[in-house]
Amino acid sequence: MARHVLAALVCAAAVLGLSTPLLVATADDTDGPLTVRVVRGETGVGGILVVATDPSGASVSGVTGPDGSVQLATTPLSGGKYRVDAAIPASMPDVKPAVEDQSRASLTEFVDVGGGKAVTLTMGVGGMDGPVQLGDRTWFDTDGDGIQDGDEPPLPGVRVQLLGCDGGGAPLAEKTTDRAGRYLFGPAEGLQPHSCYTLKFDFSGVDTGPLPGSPPVEGLKWTVPHAGDQSLDSDVDPADGSVRVAIGPPGAVDHTVDAGVVGGLNRVGDLVWADSNRNGLQDPGEPGIADVGVRLQKADGTPVAGTSTGPHGQYQFSHLPDGSYQVCFDTAKLPPQYGDYQLTRQRAGSPGQDSAPDPATGCTAPTELKPDRTQDLTMDAGLAPPVNRIAALVWQDVDGDGRPGAIEPGIAGVPVKLRAEDGTQFAMTTTGPDGKYAFDDLPSGAFAVCFDLANLPPSAADFTPVEKSAVSGADPATGCTSAVTLGLGKREDTALNAGLAAPVNRIGERVWADTNRNGIADDTESGPSGVPVKLLRADGGEEATTTTGADGQFRFTGIPDGTYQVCVDRGALPAPVAGYQFTRPRAGESTKDSDVDLVSGCAPPVVVGVGHRDGSVGVGLAPARNRLGDLLWLDRNGNGEPDAGEPGAAGVAVTMKDAEGRPVAVTRTAADGSYLLDDLPDGSFRVCFDLTDLPDLRLVGSDEPGCSGPVDVGPKPREDLSARFGLVSGTPAVVPAAQESVSGGGFPVGWVLFGVVAAIGLVVGVRWWKAAGQEP
Repeated sequence: MARHVLAALVCAAAVLGLSTPLLVATADDTDGPLTVRVVRGETGVGGILVVATDPSGASVSGVTGPDGSVQLATTPLSGGKYRVDAAIPASMPDVKPAVEDQSRASLTEFVDVGGGKAVTLTMGVGGMDGPVQLGDRTWFDTDGDGIQDGDEPPLPGVRVQLLGCDGGGAPLAEKTTDRAGRYLFGPAEGLQPHSCYTLKFDFSGVDTGPLPGSPPVEGLKWTVPHAGDQSLDSDVDPADGSVRVAIGPPGAVDHTVDAGVVGGLNRVGDLVWADSNRNGLQDPGEPGIADVGVRLQKADGTPVAGTSTGPHGQYQFSHLPDGSYQVCFDTAKLPPQYGDYQLTRQRAGSPGQDSAPDPATGCTAPTELKPDRTQDLTMDAGLAPPVNRIAALVWQDVDGDGRPGAIEPGIAGVPVKLRAEDGTQFAMTTTGPDGKYAFDDLPSGAFAVCFDLANLPPSAADFTPVEKSAVSGADPATGCTSAVTLGLGKREDTALNAGLAAPVNRIGERVWADTNRNGIADDTESGPSGVPVKLLRADGGEEATTTTGADGQFRFTGIPDGTYQVCVDRGALPAPVAGYQFTRPRAGESTKDSDVDLVSGCAPPVVVGVGHRDGSVGVGLAPARNRLGDLLWLDRNGNGEPDAGEPGAAGVAVTMKDAEGRPVAVTRTAADGSYLLDDLPDGSFRVCFDLTDLPDLRLVGSDEPGCSGPVDVGPKPREDLSARFGLVSGTPAVVPAAQESVSGGGFPVGWVLFGVVAAIGLVVGVRWWKAAGQEP
């Protein structure tokens, strides 16, 4: 069993071929020789490392030879009083500390070779057999550091009780430490293998006269526990002087249960701990932190002393004169596993259970030590981990470069899920108005962020992540980022952004030559190239222009969300379609017919945006022919112009007749009342509408109820698309206004007109219903 940290260091020195002591003190040739022999029974044991340490901390070492002996040169040391430690190497697993008796000491012993006195020290080892033994030493901790130094005196007269595991009931046995401060319990006192006991120490009966300063018994206190190596520090609880121990199997020997006492000294101290939950309180399970630098200074800032916390986070400054002191903690050089921890909030609870230093300065408030207040052990310091955090952005990547630009907006309302390393959902939030999101106060660990692409806000419902990059971390297929690990060295991640891009808006289709003039793009009809096509915004401004390709295809891509019209200028048609006319619109299947207006050359408005990214517009061009047409509508106010709310007359048969009344062309009005008479000969004709099912209606300005006056067709112009005809009541009611005004009786003109209009509406409605299933 290794007995002291210095033993390991000496071993390292031997491995490196160093022959000088680890720590060199002033040579003292007045010390006598020191010989150490390690035996198992009566046989010497070789290969045991032995270290002698003087009061200054300097040491020499050696390894026992085949006979178990080693002589340590004391001349490099000083003081005459040494602590001697023997360490059993790991290569001897069957060798254990032996029972201590009159002829054999334990593996930690104290000797005095001052004045040239020669000392031979025999230490015992054994195996896992024989009796069990428990004990060791009480001492006066002169410097109050919790470690047994070579020149610190033993403390005889301490009563030690062996109690049951729970510490209650009558003592099983009792001992009083001898003049070397030793005590031992063995089978004779009822000590059993595989058992648990409590040792209770009581120094109330000791003689303090021989101690440094002869402190009064009532001023004695137990020293700081667990300050270093188990065999050299103090193990008892300062509150009640007890310690619980466990005894191993037969042959188990424990010579490490020591108790140190301090007295007559002012002291300040206590604990540095990891405040894992950042509440400022010392909660169960929160560990002490070793190797934290602690500085003691006077209230005016004058340095006094420095130390570092022990293995369990404890520290102490002792032997202090009366005065006012502050304790300061060095948080700039913490142990690696606590490298970025900071002081927790100050005074969150009871003194001794909370944290004393101000996080801003790292120092406590001054505390005063005086005769009636010799210690302050409430100078604890909690170190808390910083808050782990993930915060980033979801933005609309308008330009598609994968980087958020100054004018590219954040997307609000995007659901964001935080998943733990095992894939379970840890938290959820949504992006704010600026597209930002955050998960705060996260534990250390690995996390991935997933953006819920199936539930994006309406304004971005069909958006998808851009290609994954260092700036945009979402996988386009899953919407999730790679996992990031938060903890020491990385408390915040702000790179889990997601750029979402809208699908490309497209408007276009084909311009084709409708050679058979049927209004349908047949498979044999080719598209002319070089036809100029304009894309107009809703405000009439020009968004873009293009020309058709070799197959007549055209397309506007990457246009912003909005409402647009596709327009073709007949006057700018290239050869060989120069002079062509627009073919009749909406003649059949929407993907194969023509959409543009015969007069304006513009298609109906097309909206592109979320949920509708493709707009289809076909343009048919037909060889120039004589044609005439426009609209037949119900002219309710008789002003000769189609006004809002005046419907077209659908399904009415239209016939063009020559001077002899012979039919030249026939067609039927469409659902909106429009009509087109195509491929007409040159001449003067009349346009006649079959009003058989509309007997109460007549054409505005016509002597013959269903026919227009003469209209000329060709050769120039070949096209008249302004032939509009309004329908009005054939027998309008007339009531003298004077009669209505004077008598107040009769049927008012307003009601008569209302009845006429209602009758016209009924007739037209019936006519439309009958024509709904007929082909034009």
